[in-house]
Amino acid sequence: MLLLNALLVAAVAVTPSPEYDTAHANAVKLEQAQVSCMKAAGLEYLPADIDKDTRSDADRKALNGDYAAMRAKRAKEGFGVWSWHVYPKSHEGKDHPNDKIILALPESKHKAYQAAQDKCFVESVKTVLGKDVSSTDDYYTQLDGAYDKLAETELNGAPNLIKLGGSFATCLKVTSAKPTDLAERGRKAFLDERTEVAREQGVRAPAQAKIVFPRMTPAQARPYLKKEVKAALEDLECGKDFYAAYAPQAWKLQQKVYAEYGLAFTW
Repeated sequence: MLLLNALLVAAVAVTPSPEYDTAHANAVKLEQAQVSCMKAAGLEYLPADIDKDTRSDADRKALNGDYAAMRAKRAKEGFGVWSWHVYPKSHEGKDHPNDKIILALPESKHKAYQAAQDKCFVESVKTVLGKDVSSTDDYYTQLDGAYDKLAETELNGAPNLIKLGGSFATCLKVTSAKPTDLAERGRKAFLDERTEVAREQGVRAPAQAKIVFPRMTPAQARPYLKKEVKAALEDLECGKDFYAAYAPQAWKLQQKVYAEYGLAFTW
């Protein structure tokens, strides 16, 4: 009976949330709506194949604040910034199938096609999600804003996280004990460092760009990752109790927002 109970608990632990299915379904609908819209404009659009991806058990545990899983992940990847350059193959994503159409267009037609695609995305978001956005950038701005609004109440306003955040901040010797600041400070610091390295290299990017990727081989990036891993492990030692409470709640909020905005995520 004990073994059966353990198996049942394990099965429940890996069952995708309702938000997972909703996010996937809405993402598929958004792609199909863009196909119809572009066809009506006399243009072809190839929809993305939205896979139902799942994470490894270790990654899922780390995402939910399990100390051992987080430590193992951070020992290799730090906060997940410089690891993109040291382990590039593990971060490779799938190209959108519509890129083939865009790349095959003559330069004279690129701007008109992109304008039509942007207009169709805006219309599709309205049709599928009932949301008014002015552009693709505005869509992501609204998505981030929706999460931040929830986080301000559910995370920064949670008494247990406020208490744990105070102890975490004291251990780190930092001034802000705001839960979201504590959770994001490490990754943000190394994203800023990487952007600064890129700008020192002369990598061209808009002045307002928050993240800029440097030109870096795995060997060149490894010393940066080594420093990041050290910082990430120190951060975890100070915050293991904090992350155990914060991470599952933050993940639930992210799922909720992704489902609302039709952004498929990996479970």
